[in-house]
Amino acid sequence: MADSRAKELVDLGNRLFTKRDPLLSLWQEIADNFYTERADFLTTHLPGDDFAEHLQDSYPTLLRRELGNSISSMLRPRDRQWFRLSTLDEERDQNPENAAYMEYVVRKMHRSMYDSRTKFVRATKEGDHDFVTFGQAVITVEESRDREHLFYRTFHLRDCAWLENHVGDVDHLHRKDKMSARAMIQYFGESKVHKTVREAMKKNPGQEFNVRCIVMPAEEYDLHGKGKDKMGKKRKLPFIVVYIDADNCVMLKESPLADFPYIIPRWHTVSGMQYAYAPTTCIALPDARMIQQMARIILEAGEKSIDPPVVAVEEAVREVNLAAGAITWADLSFDGKLREAVQPINLNHDMTTAFAMREDMRELLQKAWFIDKLQMPNAQGADTMTAREVSVRQQEFVRNLLPLFEPMEVEYNTKLLDKSYTLLRGMGLLPSEEVPKDLAGTDVSWAFESPVQEGSSRLAVSQFQEALQLVAASMEMGVKSNPIDIDLALRDAIRGVSAPSRWFKTEEALGEEAEERASQEEDMAMMQEVQALAQTGGMVADASQKIDQASLPPQLTGPGAKPALPPPSGTRSRAA
Repeated sequence: MADSRAKELVDLGNRLFTKRDPLLSLWQEIADNFYTERADFLTTHLPGDDFAEHLQDSYPTLLRRELGNSISSMLRPRDRQWFRLSTLDEERDQNPENAAYMEYVVRKMHRSMYDSRTKFVRATKEGDHDFVTFGQAVITVEESRDREHLFYRTFHLRDCAWLENHVGDVDHLHRKDKMSARAMIQYFGESKVHKTVREAMKKNPGQEFNVRCIVMPAEEYDLHGKGKDKMGKKRKLPFIVVYIDADNCVMLKESPLADFPYIIPRWHTVSGMQYAYAPTTCIALPDARMIQQMARIILEAGEKSIDPPVVAVEEAVREVNLAAGAITWADLSFDGKLREAVQPINLNHDMTTAFAMREDMRELLQKAWFIDKLQMPNAQGADTMTAREVSVRQQEFVRNLLPLFEPMEVEYNTKLLDKSYTLLRGMGLLPSEEVPKDLAGTDVSWAFESPVQEGSSRLAVSQFQEALQLVAASMEMGVKSNPIDIDLALRDAIRGVSAPSRWFKTEEALGEEAEERASQEEDMAMMQEVQALAQTGGMVADASQKIDQASLPPQLTGPGAKPALPPPSGTRSRAA
């Protein structure tokens, strides 16, 4: 007997899929031209299929591969920590204790996410290519069944349909899945599945059944979690996940969730539509079709130029056979020359024009896929550029990358980190007792070490260099006072090169060094003063001796002079 609630949810999902179905033809066309491995929205791929047999030119596919791979290499490089925590309060972030804890959290998360058991790299690689090709991806972040690590998965867009809430966030998703009878009994238990599944388990364990997975807000579903809240009512978690046997309309499992497990980054959205578009393929699809036609024509023209068609005189030639070592039978009674009986047709193709048109089309495709924006263009005389010129080029580079990377950081990486951070806290892998008091209860955000952020941060380095040049020039012109705080400017410039917080000295250490430096300067000043006094005293003694010597008779001051005898004992000084 079918469950009425299960049937109601399956019908709701069917309506969502029916409304979304017109997109499948567009996604199939896009995949046929750019992502042939994913071109199974309206067809079924079988093992051994040649996905790209319909293509004449692989250039559009290569562009998709280049941009899709660039996301991970530029925004999520595995060899360095590409994200950091921030409280959006600069002074609080720069506090040594807070900075040290936030760097610890980042290192812990980085290790946890790139654990080989999490499948993070595989899931995000699939998601990256879905994102740049179709404008969206569906990824989940879950706890492993043993709660020892995270687990990431990417699902096919063909199998997912979703709804937005009043603020434009996706919080309701239906996903189609297929499970074998064996897998259903292992996962849900024999008592939960329909009898047809149990029968299939005995006869054909590999028989597949359609399963529907639904995640929706708990307020739309009346399942209460275990325990009670502060008001004594049954606790109700924000979301609910439901598994339904869609073939038999049987409820297999329903569980409350503390958070929406899906991450659905969307690139370019339009009002009134919960599905997004990729600005790359929307404008490049006509060019991709055109370049396939051009490739076919160029191949045919090249073949005709190398192996041209021939014209033959019917009365002279019975059959033309132009294969290597072949024989062509001719009538020797032909009135004309035998060589004139078979002549090639020289079409004189202008291949230069064809290649120029193809190059122009490839350049348009590169612009559509942002390939020309991924690297800072080389400029002549770059070695002799001033700091100002370098700064201007960095600003231009950042502006060119913003339309590409900004949505990915906000819609994609931020949500990926939020889900991972929440789950790691819930699993006890980020202990709350280690949080500094200044950060307790504080909302945190994420900053990224991407080319955009790196370019913006390095502007401080260029500004510092320019400021030093201005100060040096002003000193040469006679200005004696320095208008900037060199220590503060230097610290900001060092942060601009993403130096770790442990490189910076604490305020206490800086204070102690300042006191020690002041004490040393005071001691040095005292030593210099003593030396000056001693030098002055020596000069006075020298002068006094010279005066005394000048007041004696010449015979007592010459080279052969004898020392004066002491006065008679009876003589007394008047001063005495």
